Order: sequence, then structure tokens, then C-alpha cells
Amino acid sequence: MKNRTHIILLITLFVIFSCKKDHKNEYDENKISKTWNNFLNVLDPNKKKDFKELSDKKIRCYLCLENTITEQNEIAFLRDNDSLWYDKIYDDLIYIPIDNFVENDFDLIFNSVFVKTLKEKKTIFNERIIDGIEYYEVLVTTTEPTLNHEGGQHSFQFKKINGKWKFNEIETIP
Repeated sequence: MKNRTHIILLITLFVIFSCKKDHKNEYDENKISKTWNNFLNVLDPNKKKDFKELSDKKIRCYLCLENTITEQNEIAFLRDNDSLWYDKIYDDLIYIPIDNFVENDFDLIFNSVFVKTLKEKKTIFNERIIDGIEYYEVLVTTTEPTLNHEGGQHSFQFKKINGKWKFNEIETIP
């Protein structure tokens, strides 16, 4: 009888503690959800100034390196002629200053069809801490999988800088 009481007590304590919410995580996800909604609202060609305010000084963007035929040819030339091409791309070229991003890449990436897709699709929030810096990744399935295609996602990363979430990366998966 004594063992049964202990088991019931342990189960009760387990249920109580496992149901306890992590309010900090809930708060952070609520903040990043608001940041994501603000981000979606500034993806308008007339709100580029607001977009810049929500962004870091540089955006990590591989897409930005191959937006045009000219850029694609430049990257191909680099790969064919420079033994350090990989390091140059991923240590340097991939980081686009925000002014260049807005001027050269914003309209190519955030066209009205893509923005509409981002607003309509479900998002997944993923928190990461790297070297003591908080990041949130927002994943959006932009191409649904089919029998003939694995589908695709876009990843938008936000970095916490001075207590504010700043957009700092866009990627595709795969």
C-alpha cells in the first residue's frame, strides 16, 4: 500500500511539472511572431526604409549572388578560376550590405507573388543560440511536395541585436 501511494505521488508530481509552461519561450515566440508579421508588412516596394530598419547591416543571402545571368556568370567564373572560390563566397560575398540588398535584390526576391505566398503559408519558428547570440529562424514551405518534386522552404533568420530582432539571412531549403 505504501508503494502504491509513492507511485501515485510520483506520477502526480511528474504530471504537474511536465505541464508547467515555459513562459520565457512563449514570450520570445510571441515577440518573434510579431516581428515576422512586421517583416511581412514591410515587404512592399514603398516600404524599403522600414525594411532597412527591421534588418541587420548585412544580409546573408546566397540567392543574391545569382539573381541575374551576369551574376551567375561571375560566380561560375570564380568557381572555374579561383581555388579559394568556396571561401570567398561563404566568408565574404554572401554577406550583402543592406543598402545593396535593397537596391539590387529586394524587388527580385520579394515580388508580389512570393510575398503573397509568405503571408498565406504556415510558419515554423525555431530558436537557436550560437556563441551566446539569440537567433530565430522562420521556416515557410513555399513549394509543396508532390510525387515528382520534394518541395521547398524558405528560411528567414532574425538575430537579436540590442534587444531587437533584426532580419539577417534568407536561404532556401533545399
